[in-house]
Amino acid sequence: MKQLTEAIEQISTYSRGIWLHRRYVIITAWLACILGWYVVHELPPVYEAESKLYVETETMLEPLLKGIAIRNNQDQEIKLLARTLLSRPNLKKIARETDLDIEAVNDKQYEALIDSLMEDIVIASSGRENIYVITYHNRSPQLALKVVQATLNTFVENRLGTSRADSKGAEKFLSEQIAEYEARLIEAERKLSEFKKNKMFMMPSAESNYYARLSAEKQNLETATLELQQLETRLELARAQLVPVSQNGASVVPPDFVTPFDERIASLNTNLDNLLIKFTENHPDVVETQRLLSFLKKQREEMLAELASSEQSTGTANEYIQQLKLNVSELESQVASASVKVDAYARKVKEFESRLSQIPEIEAEFTGLNRDYEINRSQYEALLTRREAAELARKADVSEQDVQFRVIDPPRVPITPSGPKRLLLYTAVLLGGCFLGIAVAFIRSQISPTLITASQLKTISEIPVFGLVSHTNKQQLIRNMRMHFIYFVLLTGTLFAVYAMIMVSELLFGGTAETISRVFK
Repeated sequence: MKQLTEAIEQISTYSRGIWLHRRYVIITAWLACILGWYVVHELPPVYEAESKLYVETETMLEPLLKGIAIRNNQDQEIKLLARTLLSRPNLKKIARETDLDIEAVNDKQYEALIDSLMEDIVIASSGRENIYVITYHNRSPQLALKVVQATLNTFVENRLGTSRADSKGAEKFLSEQIAEYEARLIEAERKLSEFKKNKMFMMPSAESNYYARLSAEKQNLETATLELQQLETRLELARAQLVPVSQNGASVVPPDFVTPFDERIASLNTNLDNLLIKFTENHPDVVETQRLLSFLKKQREEMLAELASSEQSTGTANEYIQQLKLNVSELESQVASASVKVDAYARKVKEFESRLSQIPEIEAEFTGLNRDYEINRSQYEALLTRREAAELARKADVSEQDVQFRVIDPPRVPITPSGPKRLLLYTAVLLGGCFLGIAVAFIRSQISPTLITASQLKTISEIPVFGLVSHTNKQQLIRNMRMHFIYFVLLTGTLFAVYAMIMVSELLFGGTAETISRVFK
């Protein structure tokens, strides 16, 4: 509580010191305000040109070209162009188009001109709507209008120029890559063709590889060997049948002599086996078949007996011997043919087995060549597809339906100047002058302080104060203080009256005639 009391007393002391030096407040405020108001009044008017541009990126081409053409993110591209529009190359272009560069006589002035353009040209975006507001202020309304128009043109031209340059660069790069991969593909095809010509026999195919072919040849050799063994066995049996018959020379009936009953007997035997599977031996069909079979066998035996007792048996034996000889001869030729086949399969198997050590190297070489060919082919086809997509995107970029620029508000300059804000500046000068006067009075009170209270004297001297002595001419002092207060109030009121007159004049007449003359000059 004591500290708060001391703080309040200290503030009261500072306030009294400022009040005692109030003449510095009013003198400083008058000087500062008159000077400031004059400077503000002499400030030239500033005109702000403005234009609104809407960039439409959602067009009918977007859903039509989706998936078949390379499309950039148009929103991001437009935002990037807006952020980079105030780059130094673009600002130099704007300076040339508006003839501002003529005013610069040296490099230093030219760089200062570019810097001023960078600070004064403002490009504001409204966000998702892609609406951009371009503003620029200058003393000359015609120049402000030209700068905004040049900035707007640069915005649109940069979008088109960048899009076309990117398309041409992409197409050039794709064409170079396509030519390179085409040469690689031709070389890969040549190597693969030479490999197939030289090593077709050992090359793994899509249906079977070398090991499967070797296994097939071994299977063929095994089959041919088994067939040869069967033919040799049949040949031995045929020779064994021929020898006894040739040595005997008697009238005999060949053991395999075919009678007219043999075919029916064989058919009935087969039929009987089928019937026994279904029925028992007492079934009427089974009994009838057995009876008929017995009858046919008896007829065959009687026929063979008659042939054996007749004079024709010798001729029949001779005919049988000839048949056996023909059979032996035929079997010998089949055996020879089978032997040749076995030898051929054996040579193939041996040849395949001799090349087994080369198969891994050949397969690895073929796999590598085929892999290189497939990679080059896939890359070549992908590049062709991308070039077609890039060509389609380039045609879409140059069309009017790609990105449309709609000028909502064309560049314009209002008749009245947009600045300086004289009303605000006049008020700021008044407040600044008052605060400056108070600061000067406070500094003066601190430089030569005046003792006002006994506590102040006690604080400075640290000596106890026993009493106060009043002024001897108190009435005259009071009159002087009242006169000084009246002067202060009059001067302060006059200052605020001058401020009010200036504000009313500015509201009613300030800058109107000058504005009209500047616009129509």
